Amino acid sequence: MHLVASFDRFARRIVVTIRRAHLPPRRNRLTLAFAVFALSGALPGEAAATVAMLQPARIAAAREPLQLTLLYSADDGHPDGRPLTVTVPQTLRVNLTGGEQAPQPLELAREAGVPDTLRLRPGQFRKVRFSAPWPESARGEMRIDPVGFDASPALVVINRGPQQEAIAQAERSETQASTPAQAAATAAALDGPTGDAISPPGDSLSTTGRGVFAHVSYYEPMYFAVGHNGDTNARLQLSFKYRLRIPDDLRSKAFIDNLYFAYTQTSIWDLSAESRPFRDTTYSPQLFYYVPDTGWRSPLFTRMGFAAGVAHESNGKGGADSRSINMPFIRPTWEFGDLTANHLTVSPKIYYYFGKESNPDIADYRGYVDLLVKYGSPDGWQLATTLRKGTKHWYGSVDTQFTYPLAKLLGSAWGGYLWIGYFNGYGEDLLDYNNRQHWMARIGYSIAR
Repeated sequence: MHLVASFDRFARRIVVTIRRAHLPPRRNRLTLAFAVFALSGALPGEAAATVAMLQPARIAAAREPLQLTLLYSADDGHPDGRPLTVTVPQTLRVNLTGGEQAPQPLELAREAGVPDTLRLRPGQFRKVRFSAPWPESARGEMRIDPVGFDASPALVVINRGPQQEAIAQAERSETQASTPAQAAATAAALDGPTGDAISPPGDSLSTTGRGVFAHVSYYEPMYFAVGHNGDTNARLQLSFKYRLRIPDDLRSKAFIDNLYFAYTQTSIWDLSAESRPFRDTTYSPQLFYYVPDTGWRSPLFTRMGFAAGVAHESNGKGGADSRSINMPFIRPTWEFGDLTANHLTVSPKIYYYFGKESNPDIADYRGYVDLLVKYGSPDGWQLATTLRKGTKHWYGSVDTQFTYPLAKLLGSAWGGYLWIGYFNGYGEDLLDYNNRQHWMARIGYSIAR
């Protein structure tokens, strides 16, 4: 701001000087241009205030507003001691992300009594608070990403219990404690009058591992569903992926920085037979390179991801019932449209077989491509269909899954999705890859989709 004002004053002096010299209009413009050019190189760099977002308390009460504090400081002020003029926005915009919810914008209003501009001398600072009510849909751990300036995201756990204000106040006191005695007093306050801990206790059944969950994420859909067509059976799937190394730069495309181990287990459970046996289970470990966004841009698509690696599938049985394949694969993924609303995803998984002695003709029924087509929004309904076409006849399969967030059906406290699926064709499980079973429709619950 001051640099612009100084520049304006110097420019006006130059114009006055030129006018007094009675130069022709064309020469006026040329002289002014050269003078401004020389002046721009002579002026010192612009001094600006530093702005940072202070980390909020880890636990917040749902009935209290979300409050964020910006710290404006004049660490690099003018050398001559003149104060910096800082413009403070009336609102602060952030994106909130939590659970299965898509990021949603939220505007926080500036506290009353703060002027639109601040004047800070070198070494001075000023805290400005912004606040807004928590959205009703905000539950559990929420990630807060500032919009419009560079600041680290914050993680806040929302408490909606009967003692939420007391817990939030104790958390704030613990954060602000500056001596061991204050910290000890805060720890005592976190215990209720009966000795019951207000703060959430540790999980005594969990194994130790520093930051392990930062590496783990969903992979394939996870669900349990039941259907009936001739007999009653259930289909359930568990799946996760583990990032072997988290780089300092999360935008890194390096091989070792984006190497994942994944495991998927899919079972068909016969609920009509005596003793309710599992008819077949497919175990699939994988090792692959994966980036959700390659950075390639085109007017034809919004985002392109890429994965490549090797997968193993086996049903863990011996003798005549043994089934096993190994598959190197590549998988590009294209997304079309607004990624925060309804949009289309097309993801072909192209693979080849080796080590298929127990089922040498599996390509006749399964082919060499799984074509996944999805349409829907991150926080709404979604329809996902996987198509396979064998190399012989019309062998193949159709596997369709419809999901809808339970939070929209039963309230924001619920997680997961209503799951409705339909399968028709060959190869729902490895054991019967070459036998066509009855079509099957199922309904159930999905953790991830």
